[in-house]
Amino acid sequence: SYRQEGLLRSQNLGDSNAKRLGPHVYSIADRSYRQMMSEQRKSQSILISGESGAGKTETTKIVMLYLTTLGSNTSGSEEAGGNAEGEKLSIMERVLQSNPILEAFGNAKTLRNDNSSRFGKFIELGFNRAGVLQGAKVQTYLLEKVRLGFHASGERNYHIFYQLLRGASEEQHQKYCFHDGITGGLELANFFHYTGQGGAPQLREFTDESGLKMTLKSMRSMGWSDDKIDQVLSIVAGILHLGQVSFESKMSDGGQEIASITDEKTVADAAKLLGVDLQKLITALTVRIMITRGDEIRIELTPDKAQDARDALAKTVYGAMFLWVVQEVNNCIKWENDSDIRSSAGVLDIFGFESFAVNSFEQLCINFTNEALQQQFNKFIFKLEQEEYDRESIDWAFISFPDNQDCLDTIQARPKGILAMLDDECK
Repeated sequence: SYRQEGLLRSQNLGDSNAKRLGPHVYSIADRSYRQMMSEQRKSQSILISGESGAGKTETTKIVMLYLTTLGSNTSGSEEAGGNAEGEKLSIMERVLQSNPILEAFGNAKTLRNDNSSRFGKFIELGFNRAGVLQGAKVQTYLLEKVRLGFHASGERNYHIFYQLLRGASEEQHQKYCFHDGITGGLELANFFHYTGQGGAPQLREFTDESGLKMTLKSMRSMGWSDDKIDQVLSIVAGILHLGQVSFESKMSDGGQEIASITDEKTVADAAKLLGVDLQKLITALTVRIMITRGDEIRIELTPDKAQDARDALAKTVYGAMFLWVVQEVNNCIKWENDSDIRSSAGVLDIFGFESFAVNSFEQLCINFTNEALQQQFNKFIFKLEQEEYDRESIDWAFISFPDNQDCLDTIQARPKGILAMLDDECK
């Protein structure tokens, strides 16, 4: 196997005449750690890229497991966080336990991948002078919030919604107002608007019921109290009920068409679970308030605009909750003192390239990021190397490669690139 042959060769015990082993995730992670621990003590960064479904998320887990294992110190590192039995967890265990939480709130099923990361993350692992892991920091960017309001047939919203709907106990069903009798025979995941648009398909690798158990186990391992977990799940349930709010048309006193909420019990359930005032929530859904020169102008929305306001509110709430979850994870896995950190190893897990029937602005940014990274690869591996060969008059055969500069120019060039034109239209 690759692992066995690689270990033998690293100790000068393998077949030295055999062909060189190709790049491998364990080899790259091992080399990163060794370079970080060399005399220069240079911090390392590992970029994991590829199209959707290529295995970036799983590769990130392998790299994280390898680096945290090398940096583990079983004699110490017992701080905040623990399992259900109250046992303290090591830093390594806490860092690894953060993955199920981030995946539940930030991953979703797409047509190409059952566990697609719909956000980018940079995980920085901090090591002391002896190479012992001291903690980690997670930075996230560009959560695909548009998925809250719409996802295509065969796809799903974020895992946490389906985990809660399919894995909740009967007591939680009552607490979160998941009344099976109102679904007309439909499964809950197919009944709710924010989860049923794509048909609420099951995942192939694991069930949503087991996913909820893993998510809750990780939350408790991080030291989250039952009250804190209940608050998070209440917000998730509140967003689901918010998506059920529908609007009908009525005429205002001035003869204008305005939106009226069809069923106030639905919005009342959403307000209770989100922990907000009912009347203020109704106002946020049906009225646009503008402040000009200190004066308040209230514009009553049409049903279509009210639906847009509902989806925008759901995206905002979910985005804020996601950032809070990441912050809570960081509070549990971060290192205490910056002075203890001698060097670090960062793992960047970016979005995969996707092309949907209807592509959002976030997806444009995701694909642009992938194209820009491909251009960086082309520049350093092909362009600069071949220019150096030319300067040194080395006899070599030119390597042709697809250059995506035209694609980048179409998106970013000024003044006629897509992003520049969008800026002009939005001013």
